[in-house]
Amino acid sequence: MSEYILSTKSLTKKFKNNVVLNQIDLEIPKGKIYGLLGINGAGKSTIMKIITGIIPQYEGSIFFNGQPWQRTILKKIGALIEYPSAYSNLSAYDNMKIVALEEGINITQIDQSLTQLKINGTGNKKVKDFSLGMKQRLGIAMAMLKNPDLLILDEPFNGLDPYGIKELKIYLQSLSHIGKTIMISSHILPELQDFAEYIGIINNGLLVYQQQITNTENLNQIFFEKTQGR
Repeated sequence: MSEYILSTKSLTKKFKNNVVLNQIDLEIPKGKIYGLLGINGAGKSTIMKIITGIIPQYEGSIFFNGQPWQRTILKKIGALIEYPSAYSNLSAYDNMKIVALEEGINITQIDQSLTQLKINGTGNKKVKDFSLGMKQRLGIAMAMLKNPDLLILDEPFNGLDPYGIKELKIYLQSLSHIGKTIMISSHILPELQDFAEYIGIINNGLLVYQQQITNTENLNQIFFEKTQGR
């Protein structure tokens, strides 16, 4: 059994003649919080879209629990990439109910998921009237409803105030403590300092750094050293 829940080998993606990802070898350990850092346009979202099957064409290989990627593994992956895919004219509960029915999940789990993300008090309020932070929370709740082994979050702290960021970090750490693996992308370094246990840095489509990181290491310094000259 692999120690990595997800890994890639020589993952490469081109859009026409533009190489967006170049020979990426990710190694995401089980039960850890893995932070994927890079400036806007570095290729972070593209990696996540490939892993979750949104982008089906690429070069290289992806492995989940040591086995070659196939669509059936998406049942074990929850994801929020770019924007929550919620119906704006429905409530949070009704959006969750749709996900539950699609995934064959008992709807009795919905209230617990909404409570964990602190959006259980929204009642019949429509998603179109939610703040950006509330929409982010709903997207994460929808991703977690099927109790995935791997949770992939693309810039999950967007729209959250400092208290919201703190609460979300505590929630994600609690998931890690029970064996869930969290993969988070960000271009804001302080969001992942003292939070992510492993860091990967993408720069111009290249994976220029990938290591376990300790609280004593300066993520700002590492990032700028590894992306010097961009």
